[in-house]
Amino acid sequence: MALRFDISDQGAYLKCELLARDSAEETEQFLRAVREAALKHSASRILVSVHSPHAFFRVEKYKLSSYLDELASLPSLKVALVAQHFEVRLLQQYVEVLARLKHANVRSFGDQDEAIRWLRGTQPDGLPQAKAPG
Repeated sequence: MALRFDISDQGAYLKCELLARDSAEETEQFLRAVREAALKHSASRILVSVHSPHAFFRVEKYKLSSYLDELASLPSLKVALVAQHFEVRLLQQYVEVLARLKHANVRSFGDQDEAIRWLRGTQPDGLPQAKAPG
């Protein structure tokens, strides 16, 4: 199996689907492609959907810290992570914790529709907006 992914502009967000990968190096290639596409499309909302059932928990093998540092430097950028497979969801939850420690706006979801609603919201933390008194 070789690296396979698809990146498409959905208007309100950039959809980045990781379909298959065998190594941390291929994960890093995918992250570089996501970064390049986000810069090219001036995207401030990114949906990363991982379809591959394999998780690589040694996140520094694909230089995740440097990507999270870059995300933290762009406070208007929101990244939603989505996966159906249990191990990948665990990894994405771990990535969300690391991102919060660095003040990067990254959230993990098990449901793509929920992730898209969060991306389209105006609150950076995904919390519902308070109603004005009256």
